[in-house]
Amino acid sequence: MSGPGRILPFLVLLPVIAACGGGGPGDAPAAANVASVQQALVAAVERAVPAVVNIRTVTRFARGAPWGGRGPDGQPPEYLMDLLEENGGFRQNSLGSGVVVGEDGLIVTNEHVIRDADEIVVRLSDRSEYRAKVVGADVQTDVAVLRIQPSGKLRVATLGDSSRLKVGEFAIAVGNPFGLESTVTLGVVSATGRGAEPDLGGGDDFIQTDASINPGNSGGPLLNARGEVVGINTAMVSAAQGIGFAIPINTVRSVEQDLVAHGTVRRGWLGLGIQALLPDLADAFGARGEKGILVNRVVPGSPAERGGIRMGDILVAWGKTRVSGVKEFQRLVTGTSPGTRVTLEVLREGKRVAATVTVEEAERQAEGRRPPPREPVDPLGMAVRDVPKHLLREMELRGGVEVTFVETASPAWEGGIREGDVLLSIHRETVRGLDEYRKALSRLPRGRAVFAMIYREGAQLYVALKTK
Repeated sequence: MSGPGRILPFLVLLPVIAACGGGGPGDAPAAANVASVQQALVAAVERAVPAVVNIRTVTRFARGAPWGGRGPDGQPPEYLMDLLEENGGFRQNSLGSGVVVGEDGLIVTNEHVIRDADEIVVRLSDRSEYRAKVVGADVQTDVAVLRIQPSGKLRVATLGDSSRLKVGEFAIAVGNPFGLESTVTLGVVSATGRGAEPDLGGGDDFIQTDASINPGNSGGPLLNARGEVVGINTAMVSAAQGIGFAIPINTVRSVEQDLVAHGTVRRGWLGLGIQALLPDLADAFGARGEKGILVNRVVPGSPAERGGIRMGDILVAWGKTRVSGVKEFQRLVTGTSPGTRVTLEVLREGKRVAATVTVEEAERQAEGRRPPPREPVDPLGMAVRDVPKHLLREMELRGGVEVTFVETASPAWEGGIREGDVLLSIHRETVRGLDEYRKALSRLPRGRAVFAMIYREGAQLYVALKTK
């Protein structure tokens, strides 16, 4: 699928569906309306596709990495030979998508798309390729900004306003799933402000959509019916169909501005511990019927303490914004620029008081900019280690290897394997330790589905893995 014209087969279903409602003369206006909707969606995609890029990354690992199973002749198995570089290292390729937001070569994508990459290659819609440099990357929101040096001005995506999204609106995902460039899928906005799987970055403010999002879509745009980018596709629920997530473009825009200006994201911090104000607690604190959040800890020397906030206070407003929940308040604080003075409305012992705080920058932001170096991953996309004998006894297992890292969009990830799982067998071969795991890995058939058994939280279950 190489161009926007290919989306028509996806959209011709709309008039077909309309035609199923009847066949009389009175249906002509309805058919015309459907056709106009179809043309509007086609125009939206044609407007956006030139600003969508393909991102290819390369990560090298040293020869003889722990996972590198070898044959009797001391050489890597045949299926690993094509990963060898001339410099004697292993090479891992990863595909993702991105969106051009600056005509001079500024591109946004997911942080996990470019994580640990030694090389990043961006291919534009005209198939020209450029090496990219990382301007900045933020693990917490899973947003990264890249820069290339194009030969001319680039087509830039039109950014929308994700705060105006409504559930039920058309949603169009564009990207490069499995390397199929400029693939377009159509669905609706299923939910906003949604939390996702605990493994995922990005917080709890995702756009949920049923527009198909597959490996390779990560970093690509989620469009509205006008062709405006309202989100950056980031993840899907591997065990379900029609559940994908995108980071709201308003969040992406804010992070991008910080990364370009500072190379990192500057987040606000107050030094508070907070919890939901449940009805029983509201009664106990003399605040029946009130909405807000309850302060359960104040860090000594923090902005909150200096501003006069006390344990047991009920925070009901942040400036002019009413506070109704913990997550909402956390977003308000982290989204406020350090150095900003904010007046809080507080309920204290039945009385309303005002407290003015000066937001400070959260610590360790530079450390959080990039994740710590990960362990080398095997061809299934995971790193494993032997399980200590005392843990095997506690879990009543005879052996296995513990999964210490799973790469997003890898065969292991898509099969449902997660960090902390214990792999017991793979492709009918029992795994009692690292040596047996490496041998089983070296004998896996290429391009076929295999099954593995894992141990998780006291239960054993099978998972299906598709080898590359």
